[in-house]
Amino acid sequence: MTKSGYDKPHVAQVYDAENSGRWDLDFYLALAEELSQGIDDFAVLDIGCGTGALGVELAQAGYQVIGVDPAEAMLETAQTRPGGHLATWIHGYANDVPDAIADLVIMTGHVAQYFITDDAWDEVLQNAHRALRPGGRIAFESRNPGNRAWERWTHDNTLGTYPHPDGGEFTSWVESLQVNEEAPEGVIETHRGITVYPDGTRSGDDTSETLIFRPIDRLTSSLEGAGFTIEHAYGDWSRGPVTETGVEHILIARRD
Repeated sequence: MTKSGYDKPHVAQVYDAENSGRWDLDFYLALAEELSQGIDDFAVLDIGCGTGALGVELAQAGYQVIGVDPAEAMLETAQTRPGGHLATWIHGYANDVPDAIADLVIMTGHVAQYFITDDAWDEVLQNAHRALRPGGRIAFESRNPGNRAWERWTHDNTLGTYPHPDGGEFTSWVESLQVNEEAPEGVIETHRGITVYPDGTRSGDDTSETLIFRPIDRLTSSLEGAGFTIEHAYGDWSRGPVTETGVEHILIARRD
């Protein structure tokens, strides 16, 4: 059972510092630029938008942006970041989004892996289809189970020190707790993230999150079942091919 800490302000406050890579942001920004050619008022729906790092950049680039997330603390960070007023933020889930409001639906930060059951995953895909205008696209990434990332989620491999927004430094790491490689849907893994703040306080011992690592064939078949046509499948942020042990499964599909 996942008991995530993302709804806690002190966790949301340090999220961006811990997740500061540009690979995914640059990929989705470039994708939006490509897909928006010839479309006036191009709109992007960001499901699981988190702190709004990508959503705000998209809004600043001139796109209409709607971000939806169930964690109120993450949305508060999104709303108050510079440029946060340029986007529309919804506290809730994909089923809270109106019909036909977007030309592109994105799920970043491996949000796709949080929908553990097939029913939950099918539901979010159906809501994405409903939220898209005809011909719109969905794009997301999911870690390739063949890469076995969870085996590297240990204290020693993930330990890092980062600047805290309020001054000083904080330390964090990830500990994988349980892995089920026999589930028919994919590999199901549970881990926790520990953070030690500048004042010495610590969080994360009483929280955990569970992810699913779906194989590429289950991802593509679920998209097709929800009414999408696969356009591209990539294995990395440089748009390389999908491989057996590559890091990512990155999919782009068109609403039929």
